[in-house]
Amino acid sequence: MRNARAWRPALDPGQAGAELRALGGEGKLEPAAVNAVLAAAGDTGPRVRRAWPAGTHTGPLATPQGEVPPTGRTLQLPICLGFEVAAGRITSNHAYYDQMTLAAQLGLLPEPAPAN
Repeated sequence: MRNARAWRPALDPGQAGAELRALGGEGKLEPAAVNAVLAAAGDTGPRVRRAWPAGTHTGPLATPQGEVPPTGRTLQLPICLGFEVAAGRITSNHAYYDQMTLAAQLGLLPEPAPAN
């Protein structure tokens, strides 16, 4: 009969992933198996998140057409964030948002013509 492993408290997911990667790097575990386990646990690969940041436009906003001075207006802009994760770290990220919604909330669009 094998000796039981000493009890230790559970690790958070980041610590557990780091330990598995270290064991793979030491040759104690097959690196491909470690990657498969981490991928199944959601530690690697593409991720997508939605967010609705809100705030007040109090500083200059850089745009391709030049800076927009602070308007003092409040806004809430839905955005989609896409990013890649590898080895427990974000390796790339992209934010997508509706530029017309941003412009409208900041008062940068002309008023619509009245309906006839």
